[in-house]
Amino acid sequence: MLAYLRGADQDALWGFHRGAADPAPPSADQMVTVPHPVRFGGHSQRWGGGVAWCPHQSLEPQEFAPLGRAWRITRGQLADVVAQENQQETNMVHLPDTFPSVGQAVTTLEGWIDLLISLEDLDGVPAVTLGSTNPPDPGSPGPTYRAVLATGMSEMGCTPAEINQHLNALDRTPR
Repeated sequence: MLAYLRGADQDALWGFHRGAADPAPPSADQMVTVPHPVRFGGHSQRWGGGVAWCPHQSLEPQEFAPLGRAWRITRGQLADVVAQENQQETNMVHLPDTFPSVGQAVTTLEGWIDLLISLEDLDGVPAVTLGSTNPPDPGSPGPTYRAVLATGMSEMGCTPAEINQHLNALDRTPR
């Protein structure tokens, strides 16, 4: 998240990010359960494999609920993050005046990451996750991408066993 807000050079682990108009750090972050079937898919040249995608679908009862990290950022910062995820200018992003009801989604722009999907409020603050109306086919993540996600999960207090369980559940590549 910090690369989206502060910016990063091409040589940084995250690759180039122009940064947000407001580079202030998030005011809070916390672990959340995402009630959607997040999975790895596509193939990123930067990461050498699939990356995480969230379709606007509900989890099936037998599906594993993925973990995520919620960052408390401003609406302007959210628009900058959405734009950067899609390699577009921030003025191309449309955020609604109010976010939709829990479980509902709104289209923000034309791009791969084109949805905001509403989650349960966190401490009275509306929460959304980025989603896609057209996620790519499943694709295993590259080792660097997986390691970055594992580091973030560790920072949230997950054990190595929990991290492996969650990351393995996101890899739905046919074997």
